[in-house]
Amino acid sequence: MSITITLGIIARNEEKNIYNTLKNILNQNFDKKAFEIIVVDGNSVDDTRTIAMNILEASPVKYKVLNEADYGFYGHCFARNLVIDNSDLDSKYIAYTDADCTVDKDWLNILYDAIMITDKSVAGVGGPRLIAITKDKKELVINAFLTTFLASGGNPAFSKRNVKYVKSIANYNAMYKKTVISKFRYDDKLIMSDDNEINFRLRNAGYTFINVPNARVWHHETNSVIQFASNMFNYGVNITNTVKKHRSFVTVNVPLTVLFIIYLIFLSPLYLLLGNIILIPLLLYIIFAMAVFVEVFLRTRTVYSLLVFILLPIQHISYGLGVLSNLISKRKT
Repeated sequence: MSITITLGIIARNEEKNIYNTLKNILNQNFDKKAFEIIVVDGNSVDDTRTIAMNILEASPVKYKVLNEADYGFYGHCFARNLVIDNSDLDSKYIAYTDADCTVDKDWLNILYDAIMITDKSVAGVGGPRLIAITKDKKELVINAFLTTFLASGGNPAFSKRNVKYVKSIANYNAMYKKTVISKFRYDDKLIMSDDNEINFRLRNAGYTFINVPNARVWHHETNSVIQFASNMFNYGVNITNTVKKHRSFVTVNVPLTVLFIIYLIFLSPLYLLLGNIILIPLLLYIIFAMAVFVEVFLRTRTVYSLLVFILLPIQHISYGLGVLSNLISKRKT
């Protein structure tokens, strides 16, 4: 039987997660001769590649373990293109998940069944990011915070929602038609702006994406508030790369976070000038934070949920600073 699906996994310094990720994938209820696995490592300094090689070479699944540095560049976009370029010639679909994810045993089947019945206008299908099981309360809360309905704006990528069409599919839980994604490819000059940028171009070309809420992927998250802040800053930088390339890509998050930072900077002089009325946005923000806290607490049932009152402003300030730093930068990517 020929290869039908190429499953790409990008990783960097994921020695604590890559074994479980691959173990779950190898236990898929899918013909082991009908899919292949390509692990693209971001030049890890730990044992990510060794662990991946050891578990894959003992399996019946066709596989490749690649290192970005051996191909002359780096980044999420470059890694995902390596998956496409090194896929089996008979492969018809390119699926993606990440090395810090675990997938449901029927994950490939569900995505495959969903994409098989679509028409020519559909470029790909994808499912939600669910919270990975962990004993680390900080990781649990940070993960729950990122996937809340309120903090994510009801994004189907972060929660199981029964909507058919979505604007984008997150590449930790996605499957594309190879003929389509091979034509458009990821813009590796943008380094990390992978799924949001290529999905934007696909959407502008008339393609659509199908939401598959039963295609379940559990995603791990950092347990460090400092790393969380760094991640948010990088997200701001990378989303601005896409904005620089596509002016019409601007979403409400970009101007809102910038305005939020400007508001905080000028809060004191504006208060002296306008009085209590200028505190209304701050009051509304506190109310919003309380609502997010309630949602996180109901999901985690831990006192660590109080971290929300730190995470929310850190998220918006770090993201906004990332946007601002890139907007004023002369570099294009």
